[in-house]
Amino acid sequence: MRSGTWIRTIVLMGGMVLAAACKKEATTPYHYTTGDSARISITNISPSIANLQLFVNNQFFPLPDSPIVFGATATVTFIVNPDSYHADTFLIPYVNIKSGYQQLAFMPDVNGSTVSVVNNYFEPYASYSLFLTDTLIHGKVTSVLVKDNIIQTDTSKCQLRFLNLAPNAPPLDIWAYPDAGYDGYRLFSDCAYLPNDFNSFQSAQSFSILQAGLYYFEATLAGTNNIVSGGYLYLKGRNAVTLFTKGYLTGYGTAGLAVGVIQYQL
Repeated sequence: MRSGTWIRTIVLMGGMVLAAACKKEATTPYHYTTGDSARISITNISPSIANLQLFVNNQFFPLPDSPIVFGATATVTFIVNPDSYHADTFLIPYVNIKSGYQQLAFMPDVNGSTVSVVNNYFEPYASYSLFLTDTLIHGKVTSVLVKDNIIQTDTSKCQLRFLNLAPNAPPLDIWAYPDAGYDGYRLFSDCAYLPNDFNSFQSAQSFSILQAGLYYFEATLAGTNNIVSGGYLYLKGRNAVTLFTKGYLTGYGTAGLAVGVIQYQL
């Protein structure tokens, strides 16, 4: 395929999380989930909400980079060998919450009105991704919560999934071109806007296994050669990556159709 002009170039190298605006200094190490907790990734891609504050069961839940600005994923800093003199740090897009039934509410500020509420049973040790998408409709924001079924792989493999979170985008096909070459294949088919399509939602909870390396990815209107967007992405071994569309197909500026990337280090 590889014809036409692609709209957006994405380059993901090493352990960088592109959804983070900056790297914050850390004073305490992040702890992985225990039996009484789950972990959740929260991404604000609602063009109508510049900042989001999180409340869990009506209690303010401070995030390391609160509030969550538009286009960003809440992140924490993980410290490798925290007791050593030269401790290594990297950002991960997860925060821990208690397992069990929880209510997550989002407000533009601590004294504002609730714009989105998510009620869910969070399984112990499980990982989830929550996306706040769409504009305000009757005072509310559409939310999408998916479980992250990530498995362990060796250093030669990477995991990838695609989520169509652009509200007015039609179903999309995603094509993968290994080594950024011209011989590619269709990796995901007929991916509709998640809140409106059960099959796409079910598929979004699992990751496909790919060889690590440089790829060129292209999104086309499902069943056609009409290119919507495309770009380069480096898939690092033993990592998992979520690739998602956001914004509006006919939007402009920050509300225009764009591609987001979240990387989970294993």
